[in-house]
Amino acid sequence: MEKRTDMSDDLPEKTSMDSRSTLGKTLTTEDIKEVVRMFREADADGSGGLDMEEFCVGMGQLFGSVNVEDLKILHMKIDANCDGTVDLLELLNFLLTQRTGSEGLDKKNQTFPRPIKIIPVDHYGSIVGLLFRPSVDDREPDGDSEFTTGQTRTYQKGQYLSISSDGRFNFWTDSFDASYTISLYIKSKTTLPFSQEKKMRVNDMVYLRELKQVAISSTDRELFFYNCKELPELLAISHSLIVEESIVNAMNYQSNGTKAVFSFGDTEGYLYVFISYKIQANGLFCPKAYERISLREYPTVYVSALLENPSGDFLCVKVAIFNDTCSQIQYFPTLDSFAICGSFCKTMTLVALHKSCKTKVSKKVFKSRGVYGFFACVEYSPSAERLVTGGTDGLLRLWLPDQTVSYAPPLTGHVKPITHILFNDKDKIFVSLSEDRNVRVWSENAWLCIQSFYVRGMGLAPISRVFYNTHNNELVLANSNIGKCLGRGTDVFKNMLTSHDKPLCSALYHSLFKQVISVCQDGVVTVWDILTGVAIMQFKVTQDQHVGLTAMSFDKTGRRLITVSQDRKVRLWNFNDGTELGVHPVTVPKEVTGIVCINNRLFVSGRNSKIIFDLDMERYDSRFLEHDYLDDISSMDVHENTLITASSNGNIVIWDADTLEALYWLNVTKSPKTHIAGKSAPGRTGSLAVEEKPKPVRDTGRIPLHKKSPALTEKKTGVTISPLIICLRTRAVRVDTATLLTSAEGYIYAWSVISKGGLLGKFRAVNVEGAVVATMSTDVAFQILLTGDSTGRIYLWDIQRFGFRKWADKGPFEDINGWRVSLCPPPLLGSWQSHLTRVVSVICDTACKNVITAGLDCNVRLWTNAGRCLGLFGRDRWDATQLCAEENADQEQAGKPRTAETTNIKMPLPDSHHLTRVSSSPSISPLPDFQDLYNRIDEATRTPPIKPTASDDQLHARFDAKQLCPGSPPSSPPIPDPKIFEEKLNELTRQLAELHAFAKKDIGFPEIPKSIDGLQKESLSKTKFSSHIARLSSSHTHPRPRSSEVALTLSKALFRQHLHI
Repeated sequence: MEKRTDMSDDLPEKTSMDSRSTLGKTLTTEDIKEVVRMFREADADGSGGLDMEEFCVGMGQLFGSVNVEDLKILHMKIDANCDGTVDLLELLNFLLTQRTGSEGLDKKNQTFPRPIKIIPVDHYGSIVGLLFRPSVDDREPDGDSEFTTGQTRTYQKGQYLSISSDGRFNFWTDSFDASYTISLYIKSKTTLPFSQEKKMRVNDMVYLRELKQVAISSTDRELFFYNCKELPELLAISHSLIVEESIVNAMNYQSNGTKAVFSFGDTEGYLYVFISYKIQANGLFCPKAYERISLREYPTVYVSALLENPSGDFLCVKVAIFNDTCSQIQYFPTLDSFAICGSFCKTMTLVALHKSCKTKVSKKVFKSRGVYGFFACVEYSPSAERLVTGGTDGLLRLWLPDQTVSYAPPLTGHVKPITHILFNDKDKIFVSLSEDRNVRVWSENAWLCIQSFYVRGMGLAPISRVFYNTHNNELVLANSNIGKCLGRGTDVFKNMLTSHDKPLCSALYHSLFKQVISVCQDGVVTVWDILTGVAIMQFKVTQDQHVGLTAMSFDKTGRRLITVSQDRKVRLWNFNDGTELGVHPVTVPKEVTGIVCINNRLFVSGRNSKIIFDLDMERYDSRFLEHDYLDDISSMDVHENTLITASSNGNIVIWDADTLEALYWLNVTKSPKTHIAGKSAPGRTGSLAVEEKPKPVRDTGRIPLHKKSPALTEKKTGVTISPLIICLRTRAVRVDTATLLTSAEGYIYAWSVISKGGLLGKFRAVNVEGAVVATMSTDVAFQILLTGDSTGRIYLWDIQRFGFRKWADKGPFEDINGWRVSLCPPPLLGSWQSHLTRVVSVICDTACKNVITAGLDCNVRLWTNAGRCLGLFGRDRWDATQLCAEENADQEQAGKPRTAETTNIKMPLPDSHHLTRVSSSPSISPLPDFQDLYNRIDEATRTPPIKPTASDDQLHARFDAKQLCPGSPPSSPPIPDPKIFEEKLNELTRQLAELHAFAKKDIGFPEIPKSIDGLQKESLSKTKFSSHIARLSSSHTHPRPRSSEVALTLSKALFRQHLHI
């Protein structure tokens, strides 16, 4: 395949956005009054909603020259209930809450998008020590790292080491696929004959990287240092440190390759610090302090001996911290300080060593206020220069190292005591864990929670240890089991990423919005931006535990998404925001094979049912069709007012969609001719019963859910690929013209479905023995046929002259009972391997410049029509002007069908002018995202950060003056001068009064129902399924604002602007 250096030409076309940028910048909070007045003036008929024409006229008058096509797209975007009109609440909701409501919807951009892998461990005791030992020491000196946040890095290989409280030491591979277990015992020279060795009781473990040793603290007032080589069999005690006065409860070790700092805290509240300035040459402790004659089988050294024998290469310090057990010790090299938390969580002490006198220390004590403890755990961000502590009240607090009062409001989210905080300096994020196993990821830049998930499947025991491998962005949690969660950032993670967690069911392309919509077997629908590859919306259309096939299609207008899953219900969705709009009361087959819209009627067919459901979308006048020639329905399509259905037995029946009368039937295995149905096979029709009380629908939400249920693969389900059909809708129905293409056993057949018509041509559409055609589609002009087979290969065929008798004069031919059928195949434009498994969907954009494929390998890919892979949705990023070379450098990786191996046929696509003439869907600019609008709204409503300017005493005085109730979190920053505040408040009150008066008189809000149910019923009075609606806006993160809520939102914005002091 010919290589090209400029890959931007391969990407979807992105036209000028000047008018959209103007619109996005104009729509701000200051213009809401003008927008409302425009709305009232444009609503000429007084219906309370603007149709497409009224909306375009009103917005054009308000903002001047704006592209009409852009306004039409914007109208469809704002129209949340897809009723064809935009009401005032929809407009204001779009302006004020669109940005907030869409944040975090791209699960592939989350730090930990994949589910946690659970590793069962055969331990009776909880794991109290967990660490990672890299195979190669590639550590960079402090401050010399050139790593850029967001850059993909190489996964670091190594071993994980764990130890349980009962002394079971485990070596793990970095994937936790294999382990080696050693039980640790306390050995002594004075052990009596035939006596049993004492099992070690462990409190903590750290790894000394330079010495390749692990330090293990036990309940016997002794620290054991084991030589820990790559081979587990070589694990042996090197020496031990005996603590005479107490038991070591927590340890910490930090080094830069030369200077090593080892510290531990005991049960009496003392901190011990041991510093070796040449760790690799001299070891950790002074050799002169070791006992000359040891009572153990290994060398021993006492803490008292180290304190009494100072040396220039070593430092040993003992510091009294508090009257509490040291539960956590952290050493922060940039501060050259130790942070120690107690078991009661009420106090934290920051200890710093003096540079002039190394044996002297300075202490700063941080104390909790109220009944809760603020200091269950602590971390430090060198870049933000902030301490972060977790409290028993579930709050995270930010501290300046030199201030003992929290300088900012606490970070909320956890509802249980926080047990662990970990910092990733590479990605500038914090990870916190609470007792209810809620893991939250926080951005250091804005101190916002960017992800939240729960750890499940690890049993009932509390999480005892957490290790954060920041290089690999890998979070490992342990109790008596181990849970591993690999986050984004490494090449291994990137190669593991898939578009969905389960195999795909199907994929669609919306040419107006430039969006790809895909659904997988656990019912998760994802909406992708084809211009960037980013997921912009995700919602679930099935029950929690559902795993099965989901069929979907657009309605006739392209505004709504229709889905049918295992619950056998037809559901309508607004795929732009994930709102369920309605549920049809008729129950349809479980495994739907066809969804066809004709006017206001919806035809639904199923694999294991011979009934075709004809559903009325307005009046519930639903009917059914049935024919003796159809054992089931494997595929269905429409041509004008003709409905065509295919069965797995090879029969194809053509119906009049208006009269529901069977017109013709055909079967390639029985005859090459089209047969009139006649009186012998008229088919049957009748009315469908409607459920009186539809079952309530659960709130599906927009959160990606990871289920344990096994995915339905081709092998497990035993799914057979039945005959497929597709209608060529731009062709006239004539005897010598094929308007129907069918597939069976790897062949494509062209039919004239009219009296005296029949089979006009056929060709083999696969090149692998045993492969069959799994999916078919065409371009919008019905000139390019796209097929995908059961082996993952796709084909593009030029069918402009295929299926016409006048073009079939050249052979070869096949004579079937006197009927001549052309065997000449259409030109093959291209073919390549797109997936490792069966292709479930292959579609193209409007100009057939790009091809979208979906397969059972859980992936959706974007290709050029020449077979070049532009990327995988959910893993790669691309852009209409620039494609990152980093995301395409590994396209030649073995086993990944990311760059296609195409045929040597150059793709002679039809002339663009001819495509334009025939196409019924012209190319339209991509949908504007209005990012400028969202940024400006966010800036207007964001509380500015306030930095402390007062001393400790002043802060304490202001804090105590608040007279907070016990247990209340710290208040916001200090209140400004009373006179200034009173003036600001008076001005604010006046503006609010004007605003409420305006909202009441000028805006003309509809009357607010007394209950939420009333609001739902009123808002849905215009929908098609008003008597059978299950819920409205159930998947919204933010409900639609009413008049009071709009005023409240604006009030908050004004209040924050007035308090910018």
